[in-house]
Amino acid sequence: MKRKLSKICTPYNQILCILILVLCGIFTSCSAKEISSSENMPVKVIDGDSLEIGDNRIRLMGIDAPEYEQLCKNAKKKKYPCGKFSAQYLEKLTKDQKVICKVHKKDQYERDLCTCFVGNKDINREMILSGNAIVYLESPYREEQKEAKEHKRGLWQGRFMQPRLYRRLKEQQKLN
Repeated sequence: MKRKLSKICTPYNQILCILILVLCGIFTSCSAKEISSSENMPVKVIDGDSLEIGDNRIRLMGIDAPEYEQLCKNAKKKKYPCGKFSAQYLEKLTKDQKVICKVHKKDQYERDLCTCFVGNKDINREMILSGNAIVYLESPYREEQKEAKEHKRGLWQGRFMQPRLYRRLKEQQKLN
């Protein structure tokens, strides 16, 4: 056994292994892309879960907000523009702030799926906590949604159609 290990762990192989580990570390850190706003590239809010920074189309990962034109019902069963309110809340969080978005991957529409921050504040999390968005797929924000629901914040004050179902309904209506 010692003989086999001595063949593998020669000084030359150790240097080669260290070089490979260093190169892997460089490539790994390079692949973790960040997108930042600036004076030249301000944040543009599209809706409650979508932004643009320069040419970068960003979808906030782990959340789903009402579509801009979507209506919901409040506690008094009156319709209100929840999609517009959601976008306005995201605008409030990002207005005149430096926004840094960590890119996780691309979605089917070639948008960057990101977690975005203003300082140490996770914007995705804030959208869920405020009730202006709901969790989407494998979201790390399930506890935040539970809190928003318990306190009847935002969408949770009344009734609403889940944004993904609303989108499907609108697609079906276009086909008919």
